[in-house]
Amino acid sequence: MTIARVRTESILLALVVFEVAVFGVFARNFLTVRNAFEVARLGVELGLLAVAMTPIVVTGGIDLSVGAVLGLSAVVLGAAFRDWHLPIAAAIALALCVGSACGALNAVLIAHWRIPPLIVTLGSLSLFRGIAEGMTHAAENYSGFPAGFLALGQGYAWGVVPWQVPILVAACAAYIVLLHRSIVGRALYAIGFVGAGARYAGIRVERRIGLVYFLSGVMASVAAIVYVAHLGRRGRMRGAGTSSMRSPQSCSAAPRCSVDVGRSGARSSACSRSRCSRTACIWPRCRPSSWAC
Repeated sequence: MTIARVRTESILLALVVFEVAVFGVFARNFLTVRNAFEVARLGVELGLLAVAMTPIVVTGGIDLSVGAVLGLSAVVLGAAFRDWHLPIAAAIALALCVGSACGALNAVLIAHWRIPPLIVTLGSLSLFRGIAEGMTHAAENYSGFPAGFLALGQGYAWGVVPWQVPILVAACAAYIVLLHRSIVGRALYAIGFVGAGARYAGIRVERRIGLVYFLSGVMASVAAIVYVAHLGRRGRMRGAGTSSMRSPQSCSAAPRCSVDVGRSGARSSACSRSRCSRTACIWPRCRPSSWAC
């Protein structure tokens, strides 16, 4: 069994190496430090949820509600800041409390009442998602967050390292210590191997199982905070790269033309009377009368 497992993991590793090599050959900027950090930045939220799921899977359980907890915590964060007029720090604390409460609910139902985790988390998924959709009426968007908070999901340290990547690294390190360097981690592995044997060995199975589901809710709320900072309104158009995606406000600050063809056939990036004979500005209402286009 061990040899087969090693062989399977070796095949997966070889496939990953082959994929990286192919992308490195055909994409010039793929094997760069900046691209590596960018890929890590886009996967922080999923990484936090995956880290939270690891001890649950070790114990033989499952948590289907982590995505719904993330959504509910994000909605509470946005509503607390914009509608309830709380400071951003208080809104973040409230989101963490919501995630903790969701995790505690799953923990009580699974560990104390011994309901199968598949049934509990499937039901709580619908519950948390329904609350979030009821608060937003499935159409509400939250924006206007302060720049300092948005920097958590959109800013870079030293111009290279995204600010949310250290959060994922710290979470991974904490869970590695929890699972491999603590008494709790050894108890979790024992529960996942033989739950009844762990109970006869004197391990408090209910308390350990309740802990991992509670931590899952906490980590989902942390992922929600990063998610809101990542998708805040300030950086919504970042990286679009085309002038047709610009808003009227950005057009007034840096006017562009979708078609700039001079008499010589060369393309121009600005509307001017001397170089632009046939142009069409994307936002006509922000076009001064002095422009040729």
